Amino acid sequence: MKSLNTTFSRIRAFAGTFLLAMGIAVAMPQEQALAQEAPKIAPPTFSFSAYVDTYFAFDNDATEITGAVGGARQFSYLGYVKNQFSLNTAQITGSVTSDDYRAFLTLHYGDLRRSAYDGLTRFSALQQANAGFRLVDKIWIDAGLFYTHIGGEGLLPRDNWFTLYALATNNEPFYQAGVRASYESSTFQAQLHVLNGYGIFEDNNADKSFGWFIGFTPSSVISASISGLLGNEQAAGTPAATRIYNNAVVTLTPFEPLTIRGQVDLGLESGKTYLAGYGAVKYMITPKLSIAARYEFINNPGAIITSEIAGGGFGASVEFRPIPSSYIRAEMRSLQFDSKYTPFLDASKRATNSRLEGVLTLGFWL
Repeated sequence: MKSLNTTFSRIRAFAGTFLLAMGIAVAMPQEQALAQEAPKIAPPTFSFSAYVDTYFAFDNDATEITGAVGGARQFSYLGYVKNQFSLNTAQITGSVTSDDYRAFLTLHYGDLRRSAYDGLTRFSALQQANAGFRLVDKIWIDAGLFYTHIGGEGLLPRDNWFTLYALATNNEPFYQAGVRASYESSTFQAQLHVLNGYGIFEDNNADKSFGWFIGFTPSSVISASISGLLGNEQAAGTPAATRIYNNAVVTLTPFEPLTIRGQVDLGLESGKTYLAGYGAVKYMITPKLSIAARYEFINNPGAIITSEIAGGGFGASVEFRPIPSSYIRAEMRSLQFDSKYTPFLDASKRATNSRLEGVLTLGFWL
């Protein structure tokens, strides 16, 4: 009996060893195949950039803005202070990007921060701070503090044809906080946003706003986008009012040296209408030298977003780029509002509806 038990034990041991060997033999090719089929993941890319924009601005408006720094100018977030050399922005940006995740952080200082951030947000030192991941294929989810998704002019002078924002751009959101879902391809882009509100980081009420962006670039000749935002933008404790803001931008390059851009903004709130926009043209004289002109308008009788105003302006600029990452830009603009709106003062301190202004700008980045 003892020998029989011993025999069975040996048989079980042999069977176990055989099955284990078979399992290893089967698993090893599968593991090797999986290892061979596993895609190679590219390491993340870390980058650092810095940007400085300095300026000298002037105008013939004698208005002094109460509570603002001496020399502060109306309708001017860039070229904010006149008759002195000053700094639009000095900023640094760090980023990490990969096939599946990304993050961006920009710290800034200067008159852009002073005029558009300080006193309006506790995050005034930040232009942006956001991170996200690729959900599937070309679809991304990002959250944090962002630049606005609305408008044909960017926040920074280096991204625009002019240093001075158009009147329409002045009243668009500059920055926003929330969550963004985006689809990104070379010819088509789409975004959906859930935001704290219109041009704010911190929320000003218990409601959230919803934004959208659709961009289409079928060729190098034309690109177009529509964007907007919907939500209650009234401060907590005041009656709610839904604002619907719409923006459309079209850019044409009929032939290589010439580019034409047009933008229209339409805002609706409590039965009132806001309308603003511009048309601009840029011509490259040489690869380093360009000229641009812009006509702009605004009609805001219902005092949506900003105070009641109506009128327009015309501006022109000359830009020289000694190297691709720098520019020297000179521009002039004349603003002319309807006669019943007189926000400016002439040299004799008499109210007037017009202003002539100019700015010289030098920018460099790396």
